[in-house]
Amino acid sequence: MTKPTTHLLFAFILYTAAAVGALGQQASPTPPKDAQENDVVKITTKLVQVDVVVTDKDGNQVTDLTAGDFEIKQDGKPQKITGVTYIGGSAQAGTPAVAAEVKKVEKIEKGAIPPPAVKVRPSESSRILTFVVDDGNCKASQTGMTAAREGLQKFINQQMLPTDLVAIYRTRAGSSVFQQYTSDKAQLLKAAEKVRWIPAYGSCGGSGADIFEPSRVNTIDKATPTGTETIQIESPDQRASREAGEDLSRNSQVVGSVGVLRYVIRGLDHVPGRKIVFFMSDGLTFMSRTRENLSALDVLRDVTELANRSSVVINTLDIRGVFDSSIIEAQDEVSTRAAYDATSTLTNDRESDVQRSRDGMRFLADETGGKFEKDQNFLDVPIGKLLKREKGFYLVAYEPDGETFKGKKFNNIDVKVTRPNLNVVTRSGFVGVPDEAIKPKKKSGDSELYEAIIAPIPKPGLNVQLSAYFATSPAGENIVRGMFHLDGSEITFVDDPSGMKKAVFDVVAVTMDEKNGVVDEFTRSHNFKIEAAAIPTILKNGLIYSTDVPVKKPGTYNFRVAVRDGKGHNIGSASQLVQIPDLKKRRMFLSGLTMAGTDAAGKFTVPAPVTAENAIAVPRSGAVPGIRRFSKGSIVAYMYTLYNAPIDPATGKPNYSVQVKLFHDATMILESKPQMAAPEKQDDWSRITDYAYMRLNKDSEPGDYALQVIIKDLSPNGKNQSVSQWIDFEVE
Repeated sequence: MTKPTTHLLFAFILYTAAAVGALGQQASPTPPKDAQENDVVKITTKLVQVDVVVTDKDGNQVTDLTAGDFEIKQDGKPQKITGVTYIGGSAQAGTPAVAAEVKKVEKIEKGAIPPPAVKVRPSESSRILTFVVDDGNCKASQTGMTAAREGLQKFINQQMLPTDLVAIYRTRAGSSVFQQYTSDKAQLLKAAEKVRWIPAYGSCGGSGADIFEPSRVNTIDKATPTGTETIQIESPDQRASREAGEDLSRNSQVVGSVGVLRYVIRGLDHVPGRKIVFFMSDGLTFMSRTRENLSALDVLRDVTELANRSSVVINTLDIRGVFDSSIIEAQDEVSTRAAYDATSTLTNDRESDVQRSRDGMRFLADETGGKFEKDQNFLDVPIGKLLKREKGFYLVAYEPDGETFKGKKFNNIDVKVTRPNLNVVTRSGFVGVPDEAIKPKKKSGDSELYEAIIAPIPKPGLNVQLSAYFATSPAGENIVRGMFHLDGSEITFVDDPSGMKKAVFDVVAVTMDEKNGVVDEFTRSHNFKIEAAAIPTILKNGLIYSTDVPVKKPGTYNFRVAVRDGKGHNIGSASQLVQIPDLKKRRMFLSGLTMAGTDAAGKFTVPAPVTAENAIAVPRSGAVPGIRRFSKGSIVAYMYTLYNAPIDPATGKPNYSVQVKLFHDATMILESKPQMAAPEKQDDWSRITDYAYMRLNKDSEPGDYALQVIIKDLSPNGKNQSVSQWIDFEVE
């Protein structure tokens, strides 16, 4: 392993930022229990049944239609309708049953303690509500994340019914104890509080918290003995290379976001009835700047087919509100000297970017029978309108012909009603493969743990906090290094005949590709024994479990773990998106960003290759890489690994700058100036491990923070390439 070097020392003053804005939420019904026991969408060789919503011009449900009022076509061919059923009933919003529940809702003032949760099973709930906040792609903005967070908090505090089951997902975080269908308002408020803007990582193009990246001129004026000389910063070829890299990175982010949505849909497949999902995002792009389709389009197609098979409707909301892409802000640099039409070019590029960012959201909604909403500053209006039309739906069935399931082609469905002035919404169609042929196969082995792995939200149990990142093993293999923290108060210890305390853990870890296929996995059992004197330390700081999972091919992966307490039988799970680079392409890549507290001598914990002996560890404090909980005034070390560092041909040494930014919530509270890196002499410049320190101010506000490291190529033949990584931590 290369020798770490240090080159930076910062003193950080931390403070909090006030949240702004608030959004509301409307009620949503679920069909009665007896109706939910039936499948909604069916695709078999003998029967195709789809769900259809019919509303009048005011958006009110129309409930008295019969088979004679419907016309259905498959690929333009009229089909004979064999059955029409309206699913509604006493659980509809506006009926006495739900109205009575609405009266029970008491507004929870800010800072007040929510009442105890009502134990509710999905089949007994009046509403099952799913919110997916897309905080994990390059286009996430402070405006959008603030709107999403405040809207969720207002819904939970003011409009959530006692019998509601609600789940909040974040595409950046995966599943955890805070992301399960629950009626516990305190737990949901914790999940909503985690929704915040975090600086984008990878090659997103240096996106900030704003909707648009600031415009920068491509020339600088340099004084010379003969006068002022205008120098071009970036050539057309360099710009094309940079933008292609940014497009690929953004495509990877979209794939990751849609992967979490797929994860949600697969879990909802086991929930009866028609399911409604709200996907809240700043945009999903599946085209490059040159209007070429990227791999994200295929992933979107796959997830909409899965949603249709699972009776899931996806409504998408552009959470950026009303904005004008033609406005030039003070932060924008525009030079009409370089090009007389620079202003119009900038606004045209931004309008094109907006349209591309909305293409994927329209696609998700249109293909699944949902609706895409945009240009709304108050999201409670479109959400209320969308839920209003979900008071009920029709099931329309017909018998498909023999050509439907030949060649696995896509079959378009068009449903109309003969009664005038009515609006009909349904799914766009289906691939000609029967349901029974594409049901996911169950994994062999321990089904309980594997159910926890594939479930979108685990059962209440162990609180698992996961930290995972790309690394290389001593043998040079690509691995995902995972460290997850187990809450000590949730671990069951029993007396061992040896006089020690004993806990038993069963662990499953998998890496899953863009289509949620399992690429690699392991299952292990551990008998952990400890002296009784160590139990108070474990109760305070918990346990850290570490694992290295090999990954053979480059790509974007979901790393997932499930842990079972063998004595208490509690199960916890977590997941995280990890990018595995193709180092053979010699592109610069930054990974392995970790943080730890230091001792009096300035030493800190460095994550090491995992062995059977160090898989389970007892942390002496929260200031370790797997927890990252630090005290005010303490000195914290952060370390990272830079792969394929740029080399200056003249010196034979790396030539790059390092910049650090610190964020509290969505506010950047410190930004260092880029500094030239000066790593010590190493045998292999292709892998540089570096570290630095920062001191937390004694008056630091407690809360969540994020540290971002940005490295920029300064070599003469470089392509203006920058890479970055960030890591979150807590100040107590």
